[in-house]
Amino acid sequence: MARPIPWRQVVLSVGVAVVTLRRISFADLRAAFGNLDVESLFLAAFCVLALMVLRAHKWHCLMAAVGNFRLRQSLRTLLGGCALGLITPGRIGELGRCIFVRKHQRTQVALLTFFDRTMDLWALLTLVGASLFLLVPNPAAIFGVAIWLALLPVLLGFPGILAHFSKGVQRLRHLHGHLAEVASGLPPARMPRYAIMSLGAMGLELSAFFFLLRAFCPTGFATAVATYPYIAVAGDLPLSFGGVGVREGAAALLLSPYAVPPGAAVDAALLWFVFGILFPAVLGIAWLVVEKLEPILHGPDNQASKPDPTWGPMDSAHPHTPIPSDSVAPPCEAG
Repeated sequence: MARPIPWRQVVLSVGVAVVTLRRISFADLRAAFGNLDVESLFLAAFCVLALMVLRAHKWHCLMAAVGNFRLRQSLRTLLGGCALGLITPGRIGELGRCIFVRKHQRTQVALLTFFDRTMDLWALLTLVGASLFLLVPNPAAIFGVAIWLALLPVLLGFPGILAHFSKGVQRLRHLHGHLAEVASGLPPARMPRYAIMSLGAMGLELSAFFFLLRAFCPTGFATAVATYPYIAVAGDLPLSFGGVGVREGAAALLLSPYAVPPGAAVDAALLWFVFGILFPAVLGIAWLVVEKLEPILHGPDNQASKPDPTWGPMDSAHPHTPIPSDSVAPPCEAG
């Protein structure tokens, strides 16, 4: 049964985009692009590529730590989640990475996705804490940092929480087994490494947005630190598809006190959407389409003689047994 079209989000996305564009003339948008700094644009593109590589590395480390997942499987789930995030409100679809693996692996991947996105949220909260020192008096900023420090043990103790929860659901053998596997595959000693990678990814994300701002308007790095975390939060709200319209409106509003023209702010936010959200989603769609076309391009005889060891029936009840010629990526060890 086909799911109904979420007309509420469609109408809201179009409405927010129309309101934003009506408040900013196309002449301002064209003028900002006319003064584009190509060098800053290339630096932003480099930061986005480095961000994608680091996110893929972190995700593969998580998957390889709890199961015999290959790099190809990790990339498929990550990029497939990006594709789903593009067509869902607030990029909620990124939580659906588990649908791109076999049925018996979905619980593991769902737990890892929740942990990965929680680490990303913690990194964003870290940036929010840093921005408070630029926006509010120091006592209030210190209070915000204290709240962040209070959440740190909870994040680093995630494997212990899973292990404790698995003991409470022992009657549910399927769930208990997957919880125990994820908890044992993510020992506490590895948590700081994943936290550092999440902070590094957030730093690259912030740098990319800063260079996009510099490409349209000369501004300081402190401007990006003070505004980007709240622009990112606005774009992740489940109000429009991919955050389109909401992100651009928030950028124009938050950057105006820093003498950034509305046209430049909207252009920078639009390019961030293209580089940071649309580009990975297009890669994910292309990946899935190519995988579906491979049996047709190779032909039935060639496909029978050379089976694809990484992609089987989604609902297969039998676990995958790798053949000796498979190149299995080793799990990432703690540094």
